[in-house]
Amino acid sequence: MNRLFEPVALAPSSIFWDYDIRTEHNFRGYYHFHQCCEFVLVHEGKGTVVVNQHTFDIKRGRFFLFSPYQLHQIYAEVSPERPYVRSIFYADPLLAEKLLCSFPSRLARFEALWQSSNRAHVFDLNHRTGMMESLFEQYDEAKRRGKGDDLEELTMLLLQIIHTLPESVPTAGEKPGLQPQDRRTLRYSETLMRWIEEHYHEEINLERLAEETHLSPNYVSRIFRQETGSSITDYLTARRMKQACRLLETTTLSVEQIARNIGVANSSYFIQLFKRVVGTTPLKYRSSKIRKFGND
Repeated sequence: MNRLFEPVALAPSSIFWDYDIRTEHNFRGYYHFHQCCEFVLVHEGKGTVVVNQHTFDIKRGRFFLFSPYQLHQIYAEVSPERPYVRSIFYADPLLAEKLLCSFPSRLARFEALWQSSNRAHVFDLNHRTGMMESLFEQYDEAKRRGKGDDLEELTMLLLQIIHTLPESVPTAGEKPGLQPQDRRTLRYSETLMRWIEEHYHEEINLERLAEETHLSPNYVSRIFRQETGSSITDYLTARRMKQACRLLETTTLSVEQIARNIGVANSSYFIQLFKRVVGTTPLKYRSSKIRKFGND
């Protein structure tokens, strides 16, 4: 598994922009999250996106918005004949709110999007796909002319994106309706992820998962990888490490207590696993967050 937490280097008044990325070989998806918002526009491709215990197909015209620290995975089946082509940018939501402050309705919608990390924000653009691609192309041209960091350009980009997104997510104060993923039968992997969400703090093995879902162990393992592009072990580990990060940031629990709280009985193994997945030790991770917030 690659690193779970991927920090994105953002200047105070800019976004991180990566336009028209084309991958034809060796695309390896893994579970991760960022400290900022991630926007993904799919131009072409086939595969799956996992977010909030749901799986979504990758296809042209799909637009994803991942909230800060929202666990997700993108897995694409790639080849020279079937590449994965997308445009991505990362933005600090506080910067975005500052840019949108003169536009109350757009600001309210953006706040409703990025602050609800317990929901999957996935849009099918359909006939608006060309409009969205044109917006990205125009901003990329401004970027090439050295104007990409101009606040006017950034404001226009955000305003136009929010305006182009279908009205499928309620603004603040509105009652949310059924989302598309709630109107279809859950895939096996989604059922498994929902069960893990309720039990990740307990001891879990393949046999228990099979028993709880009334499937054979081999089928459980095979169908999860088939539907998500990764193993159950990778997903369970990512979910546990995300919770460990939250506890390290927000509590004074010891490393041993945190290990037990996320279902890892051996604290030494937890430390090794955390370092491999997150990229540092639990105590160093906690101290880095204390220093960061102490300097704000």
